[in-house]
Amino acid sequence: MILYVNGDSHSVGVGADKNFAQHLANRFNLTLVNQASVGASNQKIIRTTREYLKNNTPALVVIGWSTWEREEWLHEGQYYNVNSSGSESLPKDLEEQYKTWVSEQNADLVDIKSQYCHQEIYKLHQDLEIKNVPHVFFNCMYNFFSIQKQLDWNNKYLGPYDNNSSYYWYLKNHGYKTDKWYHYGADGHQIWADVLINYIESNKII
Repeated sequence: MILYVNGDSHSVGVGADKNFAQHLANRFNLTLVNQASVGASNQKIIRTTREYLKNNTPALVVIGWSTWEREEWLHEGQYYNVNSSGSESLPKDLEEQYKTWVSEQNADLVDIKSQYCHQEIYKLHQDLEIKNVPHVFFNCMYNFFSIQKQLDWNNKYLGPYDNNSSYYWYLKNHGYKTDKWYHYGADGHQIWADVLINYIESNKII
């Protein structure tokens, strides 16, 4: 039985020799499949999760959502993830597009992207509900910005509208330290695993 995890560098476990996903797999006696990747956008997370679910039915899906400004670009059959602090190695014909994109990023645009992600993540949640696939979502850094209508996630999303329930801010508020790229070490991952385990068990997710 599979524990499927997706997300960005926080779900990869950069900076930790044992990450929260490994703790979850051990606690629930599941085989871990972790498709998280450094710098991943939510577009990539959704795309790769949907691709995996076409041919697989995990016992549990856990996804840590990335920051809202990131995007995935498809160019000549290859996907590239971009964010305002850097990008994957881009082909030359995308370099100018990237410079323009970075210059256009502002709070209002990130707010719009947050609302778009909110809709797309909810669609994935609904599909998982229909397929009876147990799942837990959480925000790695920030909550959804300026959402007028908060949706019912049926306890499958840990604090979607509360920044203090995000992975980063929960651990920061409890005194844990990060590296210069905002990654927590093994101690932070152990605590976050405990948070997720308690949430999964208390809400009878599996």
